[in-house]
Amino acid sequence: MICLVNPNNRVPSPFSAVEPPLWLGLIAGDQIDKGQDVVIIDAEAESLTVEETVSRVNDLRPKETIIVVMGANPSVSSTPKMPVAKKLLRQMNARLTGIHPIALKYPNTIVKPFEGCPSVPWGLLPMDKYIAHNWHCLGRERKPYAVLYTSLNCPYSCLYCNVHTLYGDRKMRYRPVKDVFQELDYFAEQGIRNIKIWDELFCLNETRVDIICDYIVETEYDFNIWAYARVDTVNLGMLFKMKKAGINWLCYGFESTEEVKQQVNKKTTAQETQEAIEMTRNAGISIIANFIFGLPGDTLDNMKATLDMAIRENFEYVNFYVALPYPGSEWYESLKKKPIDWGSFSQFSPNICAPPEVVKFRDEAFKTYFNRPEYLNMIEKKFGARKHIQEMLKWSIRKP
Repeated sequence: MICLVNPNNRVPSPFSAVEPPLWLGLIAGDQIDKGQDVVIIDAEAESLTVEETVSRVNDLRPKETIIVVMGANPSVSSTPKMPVAKKLLRQMNARLTGIHPIALKYPNTIVKPFEGCPSVPWGLLPMDKYIAHNWHCLGRERKPYAVLYTSLNCPYSCLYCNVHTLYGDRKMRYRPVKDVFQELDYFAEQGIRNIKIWDELFCLNETRVDIICDYIVETEYDFNIWAYARVDTVNLGMLFKMKKAGINWLCYGFESTEEVKQQVNKKTTAQETQEAIEMTRNAGISIIANFIFGLPGDTLDNMKATLDMAIRENFEYVNFYVALPYPGSEWYESLKKKPIDWGSFSQFSPNICAPPEVVKFRDEAFKTYFNRPEYLNMIEKKFGARKHIQEMLKWSIRKP
């Protein structure tokens, strides 16, 4: 028997999602295809301590234990799991896999943990524990929740991204659409409506987007889906088709200024950004906007301009992140003095490895954005969720 472990690095906020560990699920599916018996311990979903996780593993007496150091957002979720993964390693015999250990060539790390595009054995996961993001389900129930993938990898090469560590190249791996259809059928049969499309860029291949969306429309599945997009990969026809299929949210990454985009090799223009925003809104799709403060070349003026843009557009939801040089990224490799305190790579760490002025700006930007009457009025009119946002603003992981 092979035991796969998802370490518990869960953010205690009641507003954050608890997402299925898809990468772990792919490893499980691959091992099952090879005739292996597999058991999964999702310590994060079950809120297990290190000691409880070790006890679970020891009770099973597996032939092999693999700690999967990877969360639901591959490029930023591996390094923050390393402190708890190292604690687990001190108490049990196990191997590692995930972006962080692969990038830094940890001993006894599995570099290629699966082949092809396997399917996730959902029956092995604690599906009753997973909860969608609060913004994904404004005015809706957040459970049940599942994650779908239709492709692996990304053809772009942003300076701060480390996802290519998983694949060794930028070649796209497209999952057979029949397997995607089968999984959508399974979700519908299980009564799962809230779905995240895990792909780095779901909107990359318009033909595949059309085929998948057409299937959902034809089967009349009532899904509430969100996916990642890029401003130079969408068009109005595609967006209308996605909305018809139940893709109600698209997540775009908006870097602050043209200077910063040049520094981080993000080759999109301000015109493309504005056109994508307008087209997405015309299609009736809500925008979850991701912003990163403190990227190479960023300045206080740039960060202020970024916040001003977010406020001007009044997106349905925003995530404000502090830029961090994750191992495996070109940015990390370029640093002469590389950070080694992996606990400082959490967005909520008290000793986050970023300039204090950037962290302070991010924290204040969050409050400024969500406290605005213009935003709260829009959220109430569209989702009836003013009270939810106000409750969210009362919660803070940082101690006063």
